[in-house]
Amino acid sequence: MPFKAPRDDPTGPDAAKEARRLRLHQRILRDFGRIALDDLEIGPLLQRAVAQAARATGVRHTKIMRYRTEQGDLLAEAGFGWRPGFVGKARFGIDAASPPGRALQTGQPVLIDDIRDHPEFRIHPVIAEHGIVSLLNVPIRFDRNIWGVLEADSEEPGHFDDLDAEFLEAMAALVAGALQRQAAVAQAEAAASEAAVRAERRGMLLRELQHRAKNNLALVAAMLAREKRTATAEQDARTAERLARLMQRVTAITLAQDRLAGAEGGGLADGTGTDLAGYLKALLGSLDLSLGGKVVFEADLESCVLPFDKAVVVGLAVNELVTNAAKHAYPEGVEGVVRVELHTDEVRAEAALTVSDDGRGIDPSAVAARRAGGGQELELLRHLARQLGGDIEQGTQERGTSVTLRFPLVV
Repeated sequence: MPFKAPRDDPTGPDAAKEARRLRLHQRILRDFGRIALDDLEIGPLLQRAVAQAARATGVRHTKIMRYRTEQGDLLAEAGFGWRPGFVGKARFGIDAASPPGRALQTGQPVLIDDIRDHPEFRIHPVIAEHGIVSLLNVPIRFDRNIWGVLEADSEEPGHFDDLDAEFLEAMAALVAGALQRQAAVAQAEAAASEAAVRAERRGMLLRELQHRAKNNLALVAAMLAREKRTATAEQDARTAERLARLMQRVTAITLAQDRLAGAEGGGLADGTGTDLAGYLKALLGSLDLSLGGKVVFEADLESCVLPFDKAVVVGLAVNELVTNAAKHAYPEGVEGVVRVELHTDEVRAEAALTVSDDGRGIDPSAVAARRAGGGQELELLRHLARQLGGDIEQGTQERGTSVTLRFPLVV
């Protein structure tokens, strides 16, 4: 996303003001860089970072959010200027409609002059509560992975310029350096034994594969975001909706990719599989935020391990079923419950995944048409079922619908 030119003309009467800003930025970065080299715990270090970021950008609210693959969200780890209880509890989406989620997915800074009525972004309740209208997000990355996002927020539209963005990127780099140093110490301790060394070598190969895959996903997310902007500008609502669904599918795949980190991410130690229940729990956490609380999720998920590619297919099916329930079962302005159940039969070596709702149901004629082969949504689900070697069972009742995906358990 392009940044604006500086607020002031560097050759005009405000040149001295710009020079003072630059000197302040340099002084803050120098002092913080020294602190980052000390053995300060990460919590206090992050808190100092957000306080200095607020000082440098002239705002009253800043925060650092950590990406949690297990929950599929960004958790506020440090904050400046927020109400009590914000740090450690406030959660933000990782989808492209969430400003920090966009920075996480694309790996690029995201500057929003005025989020009110913005066609691309969703306003988080905490942001609205504090009267925030202008936001600037930059990713925090190390070891070629994005750890989280640093955000500055202002009640003034158009508050941020490219100098603010450059400062936040530099601050994020210093924070990433401290995080990387801490991670290196932990890795050195873990590599004390020969077995740990072998595991680390396997992990390095796996991280390299993940890095290449995530680069491709980030490129896809950026391209979809651009197409969605074009569709919105042309007032093509249906195209914009389809692109939004595609972007959520990319989010589902990215979340599975991030969990493919051996036992630490809920998968097999050799990196060949992932815990399906843990992945679906994280995916539902991401969908909960992207849907803005329109539906309440009830989950009953039995643990089972699937190969990574199979787990991704199941995740895409859940993404489609939940999105369809939110769209069709509950009209605009109506909230409801969506239940997601995963049960396994070890004797028959198969699993049954059911997504159901208590909404308005589907017209019988529409159901008949879909069963006859019509409907892109059902056709996609059938395609995903074939990839799993399973099948789809669709049930209807007077109130609500349910869809069950049955598939073999193969590791």
